[in-house]
Amino acid sequence: MHVADELCDRIAFITNGQIGLIDTPRQLKLARGQRLVRVEYRDQRGLQMAQFSLDGLGADLAFRELLDGGTIETLHTEEATLEDIFIQVTGKQLR
Repeated sequence: MHVADELCDRIAFITNGQIGLIDTPRQLKLARGQRLVRVEYRDQRGLQMAQFSLDGLGADLAFRELLDGGTIETLHTEEATLEDIFIQVTGKQLR
């Protein structure tokens, strides 16, 4: 799926001879992904993890405190992979 994500302009998932879903890799991931940001940060207890909604992120006081505190280790959006979407649409695992 990684190769398809990198090379294809459009992806179609076929289930039982029917096209279950078709779109660009980017649109599929945006439509099926979670609108969340996962933050790993350090505090006096050690490495911690928090999640924040992308909607209104700039106004989220807890998120802004983490940014101002300078303790962030990693920051990632929760993007669906094409494999995740394939499993959702077809109900089958890739081999």
